[in-house]
Amino acid sequence: MVGCASADITPPAGIHMGGYWGRTSGAVGVCDPLLAKVLVCAWGPARVALVSLDLVGLDAQRVAQIRRRLEAGAGIPAGAAMVCCSHTHAGPLSMSFRGMGEQDFSYLDRVEEAVVEAGERATAQLTPASLAYARVPACLGINRRQLREGHMVIGQNPGGPVAEYAHVLKIGEAATLFSHACHPVILGNGNHQLSAEFPGAAARIIEARTGRPALFVNGACADINPRLAHGGFDKVDQAGAELAGAVLGGLKTAAAVEGEGLAWASERMPLPLMDPPGRMQAELERLALQLKAELRRLTKGTGDVWAQRAPRARLEWAEATLELARRGVRGQVQPFEIQALRLGGALLLGMEGEIFVRYQLDLEPASPLQPAILCGYANGCIGYVPTADEYPCGGYEVDEAYKVYPSVQMIGPEAEGLVRAAAVRLMGAVASGR
Repeated sequence: MVGCASADITPPAGIHMGGYWGRTSGAVGVCDPLLAKVLVCAWGPARVALVSLDLVGLDAQRVAQIRRRLEAGAGIPAGAAMVCCSHTHAGPLSMSFRGMGEQDFSYLDRVEEAVVEAGERATAQLTPASLAYARVPACLGINRRQLREGHMVIGQNPGGPVAEYAHVLKIGEAATLFSHACHPVILGNGNHQLSAEFPGAAARIIEARTGRPALFVNGACADINPRLAHGGFDKVDQAGAELAGAVLGGLKTAAAVEGEGLAWASERMPLPLMDPPGRMQAELERLALQLKAELRRLTKGTGDVWAQRAPRARLEWAEATLELARRGVRGQVQPFEIQALRLGGALLLGMEGEIFVRYQLDLEPASPLQPAILCGYANGCIGYVPTADEYPCGGYEVDEAYKVYPSVQMIGPEAEGLVRAAAVRLMGAVASGR
């Protein structure tokens, strides 16, 4: 039995936007609506839910509140709800990024209310459904970790790994679930219009053609950028149409998914963080960033608040790092959730972060249940989760991006083995019904 409901979560113009440093104002308008979609599946008394949000991400604490309220209002156990964000960089600032502005908590409260209300509506309209699945060729993205003149930069690496497919799950006449691993960053930091980006464009086309809701979940897209990056809304529509065409083709060829029952399992595990640098190195980095922040203040003037945000955020990070170095802090950890949901014979594997694509390419085939779909940005976002072999290469995802996130330190390369082992363990648990 399944039900699906949608709710509009478009914020007003003026709200600060997430995903980029360097913006010069809050949102100046709305290009297309942002939506929350909730799919509820039932088998006897058991209930699970998948929430799809047109947001860059949510903090784990907000996800926990949504789960508690779904349990109270819709009877869905907290551990059986997976809350996924599309990771659009053209949405509001919806989680604790440094230097991007201020979160509007009243707006986030409204998002929470919308999700719970949609979950209750979906639960009230449960109807029988069967599942059908297709994996179709699709490749909006290209590996973005390019070695250029001895340095790892964000560029285009045609030889790098990429998931050249989309998952298509037809859920009776109630909904279409589709997934593709690609950063929704066609619009750059110069864009100040709110948009669900290419996932939203694709979903609108699919819904118009099928007459039922289409829920997007991103995959392991941490190192995958769109080939059409740095474009405008015409490129967003082009990419959305390309993905929608692949999904609609998959709906025509989808084969029945065999399997019964629902199951869920999750693990909130501690991932090791890299130790802070020595005190002298931390002092030098803080001093350098302090000088840069002061230079920006002198050149831009104190009245340009937006111009000061990124330098101040970097300085804030450096000061926190220096404090850890002064105290000799070592051996810290970062909580990280992995969740597995079983829908009949299909499996969803949710991970709380920006996951490198190799995890998806390796873990999906390793699932005892097929199809298996890795869902990134699920139940929060701790930042980038590289594979261990990428650390010596450095680059933005390893050396810089973690400074935007609340954790002061980057997770260590030892995390890969822990993540893989937990994922295999959880997939096995839901496959066997344990």
